[in-house]
Parts: sequence; C-alpha cells; structure tokens
Amino acid sequence: MHYMRTLLKTALLFLLALSTACSALVPTATSEAAAGPIYIDSADLLIMESYPVQVSLHLNGNLPTPCHEFHFSYQIGTPEDRFRVDFTVWTESDSGRMCAQVLEPFDENLALPMGGAPDGTYTVWLNGDLVGEFNYPG
Repeated sequence: MHYMRTLLKTALLFLLALSTACSALVPTATSEAAAGPIYIDSADLLIMESYPVQVSLHLNGNLPTPCHEFHFSYQIGTPEDRFRVDFTVWTESDSGRMCAQVLEPFDENLALPMGGAPDGTYTVWLNGDLVGEFNYPG
C-alpha cells in the first residue's frame, strides 16, 4: 500500500511539473512573420451625424497572443459593385518569437474615408460578413 501511494505521488508531481513547464511559453521554429487568426466579439458601424456623413467600424475582440499585431485593409466598391465596402482584419506575429499563450484584448475604430465617394446606400462587410449599411452623404 505504501508503494502505491509513493508511485501515485510521483506520477502526480511529474504531471504537475510537465504541465507547468509547457504552459508558459511556446517557441516556434522559424522567425518569419506569420498571419494569424483574430477573434471578433463585436462589430458595429458608428455613423456620426454630420455633413458629409462620417463613418467608422468599431471592433472589439481578442488577438491570439500579446505578440500578434492587428492589421486591416478595406476597399470601397463602385456603384456597379452596389457600393459594397469590404474590411479585412487579421493578425501577424513573428513566428520565431517566444510568447505567452494568452488572449490579448483589442478595441479598434477604423475610420472609413468617404471624401469624394458617390452618393448612395453603402453596405459594410467584415471578413465576408455583413455588419450594416449607411446612406452617403446622409
């Protein structure tokens, strides 16, 4: 019976030491920038009551780690594209850098410059999902 207790204690200590050593930092093999996921909790259009209309996309969410950087691009479509505005967001990190494996919250406002855009009803999309629409110039 004493032998079983000693064996069980040793096994538990080994598992505890292994889980502690593996959870803090995770190194990777190369040192190139790698695109990563982004976790969006909310996406809202902010439409300021002004003339002309000022619009921004407000995002809340999490980056995969504190080492990931937030990136975005957008494209405003023409009347033939039904005034579609496509935002794309993603993260990038140095894949050779050691980093704590915890989520990093973010809160971003992405202004949509509408100067010189034709009048119309615009739809705003984020990574392929419809966020909302607005009328320009308002």
